[in-house]
Amino acid sequence: MDAVLEWGARRGVAEVVAGALAVNVGMLVVSVLVGGLLVRRFGQRRVTPEPGPVGRAERTLVATAVVLNALVGVAGWLLWRAGWIRLTADTGLRALVELLLFTLLMDALMYAGHWMAHRRRLYQLAHEMHHRYPDPRPSTLFVLHPLEVLGFGGAWLVVLCLWGMSIVAVGGYVAVNLVFGLLGHLGVEPFPASVRRRRLFHWVALPMFHAGHHADPGVNLGFYTTVWDRLFGTVDPGYDRARAADRPPPAGVTPGREPGDPTGTAEPV
Repeated sequence: MDAVLEWGARRGVAEVVAGALAVNVGMLVVSVLVGGLLVRRFGQRRVTPEPGPVGRAERTLVATAVVLNALVGVAGWLLWRAGWIRLTADTGLRALVELLLFTLLMDALMYAGHWMAHRRRLYQLAHEMHHRYPDPRPSTLFVLHPLEVLGFGGAWLVVLCLWGMSIVAVGGYVAVNLVFGLLGHLGVEPFPASVRRRRLFHWVALPMFHAGHHADPGVNLGFYTTVWDRLFGTVDPGYDRARAADRPPPAGVTPGREPGDPTGTAEPV
C-alpha cells in the first residue's frame, strides 16, 4: 500500500482528473451491466413496477452525477496532497475495523441528511428530483440533483479530513456504497427467503428496503442498515413481515396499511 500512496503522490492534476473520470464511468458501466444481469435473473421477484424507457433528462442527470463524483475524487486527492486528509497503508484487521466504523458513521450521517432532505423546502430544492423516478433501475443510483451529489461527497471529505484512515478502508467503502446503492435500485429482491429471514438482515438493509422508500417516501430512510429507522420510527411497519415472506410483496404494499401511514414523518413538511 505504501507503493500505491507514493504512486498517487506523483500523479499530475490532469492524470488524476482523467483517472477519476475513468473510475466513475467504470462504476456506472459495472452498475448497469451487473444490475441488468440481476434484474433478468431475479425478475420473478420484482418489488417495484418495471421502469419505462430511459429519457433524456435521466441520462443527463446520470452523466452529471458521474462527472461531479469524479470532481469530488479530485478534490479528495488535492486535500490529501495538501495534508488535510491523512491516509495510511494499514491492511488486515485494522483496515477492516476502520471500514466497518466508517460505514456505520456514514450510515448515521446519511440517514440524518436523508431525513433533512425530506423537509419541504430542501425536498423541493433537490431531493424531489430523485423521487421523480419511483420505479428504479440500476442507473437510478446516479439520478440525483447536483446539490445532493456534492452534499454527499462533501460530507465524505469532511469526515476524511477529521479521521486519518487506511486507503484500503477508503477503497472498501467506495465498493460498499456502490454495492448497496446498486442493490437498492434494482427493483427486484435477489435474496431468497431463507437468507432474508436471518437475524443479520433485521439490521442490514436488503434491496427491498430502499425499494420501499421509493414506493413510499415516508419510510426506510437508511442506506446500509435499518438501525436508525428502527430507532426513530421511520421503518415501514410491514417491512419485517415482507422480508420473511416466501415471495416479497410489491414495495409499499402491506395489508391494512396505506402508504405514508403511520410513519409519514419523512414526508415533505
